[in-house]
Amino acid sequence: MGITWQKTSIGSEEESHEFTAVASNGIDIGRIYRIDGGSLKGRWRWIFLLGHSQFRQGIMSGDHSSKQRAANEVRKAFERYHETPGCDGGGKSRIPLKKIM
Repeated sequence: MGITWQKTSIGSEEESHEFTAVASNGIDIGRIYRIDGGSLKGRWRWIFLLGHSQFRQGIMSGDHSSKQRAANEVRKAFERYHETPGCDGGGKSRIPLKKIM
């Protein structure tokens, strides 16, 4: 259940303050980015991308004062996703994995 953070490049020449969380299976699971304007300027926005129906009724995004705290929220949402059964919109399978001998 590892996460790798990749800097997002949008083609601009200025430094990007946006990152994508990628699961060990290669699926994009979330994003964080620094808010550069308005009343939240300087805070970090986080967004979790997976799940459906009941699972997505929970908190899937927010903002924090630091990049690390925003990244931690994506990680916590990913953990909740894996603990939630698929029938409730999460990623936990109802079919037990077979052990390979």
